[in-house]
Amino acid sequence: MRRLLVVSACAPAAWGCVASPSLRGPMPVRNQHPAQLTVLHLPTAATGVLPAGRTALRADAAYSSLFLSGANDSGQTWYMDGEYLRVGLGTRVGLGANLELGAELPFAHTTGGFLDSFLIAYHDLFGMPDQGRDATPRDQFEIEAGDQGASTWRVDRDDAALLDVPLTLTWRLADANEGLGLALRGGVELPTGNDRRGYGTGAFDYALGAVVEYRALGCGFYGHLQHTWAGTPASARDAGLRFADVSSVGLAAELPLEPWLCALLQVEAETSTLRHFGLPETDRYQVLLWAGLRFDLGAGWDLEVGFGEDLQTQVSPDFTAWLAMVWQPGGGGPP
Repeated sequence: MRRLLVVSACAPAAWGCVASPSLRGPMPVRNQHPAQLTVLHLPTAATGVLPAGRTALRADAAYSSLFLSGANDSGQTWYMDGEYLRVGLGTRVGLGANLELGAELPFAHTTGGFLDSFLIAYHDLFGMPDQGRDATPRDQFEIEAGDQGASTWRVDRDDAALLDVPLTLTWRLADANEGLGLALRGGVELPTGNDRRGYGTGAFDYALGAVVEYRALGCGFYGHLQHTWAGTPASARDAGLRFADVSSVGLAAELPLEPWLCALLQVEAETSTLRHFGLPETDRYQVLLWAGLRFDLGAGWDLEVGFGEDLQTQVSPDFTAWLAMVWQPGGGGPP
């Protein structure tokens, strides 16, 4: 199924790139693992920046199904069962001098959900392992790391929780319209989320990264590197666990099918912030593949839909559904 997803998403590249596409860049998706969501993340992006005084607005939602458990002889346990919705309201503002400021107001909604029965049937239909999901109560919520029976870090269920607020600054060094695009980025995440309930780190996170962009055959190709210096939530710190810094690398392709429609294919690998805990289910690096579509609705409006799947099994969320609406007055992406 994963090979079919890759082939289906790549096939349009052979015939679908239109003569005069309007390239917007990749989807700003991220890993929806509950611990990774507490750490500042700089996603794959285009290298273009908005002109001075121009503004773009974005509203996006990512919904993930979570199910994973692990334990060892030393008493460490990890259990992750539930569904996680992250909603973000973001803006980008052109500052001039090839600089752009970005900000986002993110919220989380956690629940036992409704997808367990569907996913069990889906796994059975295609003969895929479900990691024992069919043997546990359906539609429950629990996310917790434990040590000798005591809680080390957990996420409490919440209908609407404010997460840490990220601020980013992008500096374009080279224009993709003139060859290889290059931009540097920095970010800081404000500790606005409740770290004792699992919705933040309780400290300022800092990140540095770089993005590249290349255009060929009417298509856009993107890559990024980033590193985040992560804070540690108070509950984990009290239990002697330190959240590790997170490094990630990502690649993306934007393939125009029509002047109003683009296919998007993205992959990202990142280190786990829980990698000092001591279980394979928490320590291994994580890899996610994304496939999506972007619709140009006119008048500066874009609609994005996407689907994310884990490539490194038994560590990341089962899957993530992505939906976003973008408005940029004047229509079209960065020049």
